[in-house]
Amino acid sequence: MDYGILGQIRVGGRPGVSAPRARKIETLLAVLLVKRNQVATTEHLIGELWGEHPPARASAALYVYVSQLRKLLRGTGADADDSPVVTSPRGYSLHVTDGELDADRFTRLYERGRSLYWDRSYKEAAAVLREAANLWRGEAFGGFTDSPDVQAYAALLEETRLECLELLMETELLIGRHREVVGQLSALAKEHTLRETFYEYLMTALLRSNRRAEALETFASARQNLVQQLGIEPGSSLRKLHHSILVGEMSDAV
Repeated sequence: MDYGILGQIRVGGRPGVSAPRARKIETLLAVLLVKRNQVATTEHLIGELWGEHPPARASAALYVYVSQLRKLLRGTGADADDSPVVTSPRGYSLHVTDGELDADRFTRLYERGRSLYWDRSYKEAAAVLREAANLWRGEAFGGFTDSPDVQAYAALLEETRLECLELLMETELLIGRHREVVGQLSALAKEHTLRETFYEYLMTALLRSNRRAEALETFASARQNLVQQLGIEPGSSLRKLHHSILVGEMSDAV
């Protein structure tokens, strides 16, 4: 099986298998993917699907949704009798093997890229980190927020994605690819207006590309966003870089 949650939920890997489109079944699949290879109790799943006010026959409805999900994930291939959805006395679990979930592949690649970075194998690190970042197709779970479990896991994945992108941009600068990453850094700084690291790396890339005025404009934009949204000045690292550009020093920030 192949499960994708780094964007809209999608499922493949067997003939006839597809992601559910009914909202409750999609919620159920999302929760089971978050809890993969662990038993999610009937009570917990009811809470995730209906919150504090479940219907009178919630257990029966959950049973129906599980049956429909099991049917969807069986597909029509030679192994259609096998389902990754497992019933236990306490609830249900989704059996996910190593490599079947794109989020697990992303995490493994990010950790490998980080290790290469710490080993100062920057060129190899950049390639691995880029591969990890490219697994993302959009917001985790497609921006799906019906379930507290899914919401919390999506937030964790998004934070890890941003850490991966920060490390990737730093590594690209370390191997001299400043011109190549200006566009991506500009987009990241506009999307994440309170993330000072993206401004710092964008200013560095612009400066090294002989675009000093744009680097100074980037600092002005960063300061405006931070003051307007949080009432704070840029941090010391960003201010130091700004000063070095003003006085004509080449930055060694990265």
